[in-house]
Amino acid sequence: MAQGKGKVRKGPPRALRSASRKVRFVAHRTGNAADTIGPLADGVSVTGLTAGQFSAIDAMEHMVNELGPAEVRISTWTTGIYDVVRAREIQLDGRISDIRVLLDRGTFEKSPKFAGPLIEVLGVDAFRCLSVHAKVIIVNGERGSAVMRSSMNLNKNLRTEQFDVDVGEAIGAFYTEWFDALWDESGRTRDN
Repeated sequence: MAQGKGKVRKGPPRALRSASRKVRFVAHRTGNAADTIGPLADGVSVTGLTAGQFSAIDAMEHMVNELGPAEVRISTWTTGIYDVVRAREIQLDGRISDIRVLLDRGTFEKSPKFAGPLIEVLGVDAFRCLSVHAKVIIVNGERGSAVMRSSMNLNKNLRTEQFDVDVGEAIGAFYTEWFDALWDESGRTRDN
């Protein structure tokens, strides 16, 4: 790869280097989110598989417990009332200072009766809808930032699920910028 004036750098691209990264690989069929994911500190990366014994809301609570109090941003295809109530309880406990949820518009369009109870729990300003299938949780807390990407929605699904959690300010900033741009875009239309 050429860099500068005629200089050639050998080896893998810098973007793929992460010498200080602490990677953990986990696969568990019965462990809860806290036990399976484990401690979260700057530079930690966890790649895991589950049997569906915990959901994204469980992982989010663990992330908040490790890094919060925190601002939480959630992008998910769908959610259940139980999960939103649980997020509100965590917020009332003081572990979440602010929460925003991007949901696929189908959640409200296909089941409008479902929108009311969700909004009643977290408030209308906590939700925005657009075409989204990305399942990402961003936690920016007093003790650091972490991002989880997974196959999990907030609600429990007793099927094999995969997840990746990375802890660090750079990844937190990258995904926060992405989320906030979608949040702003989705707020520009009356459809939302």
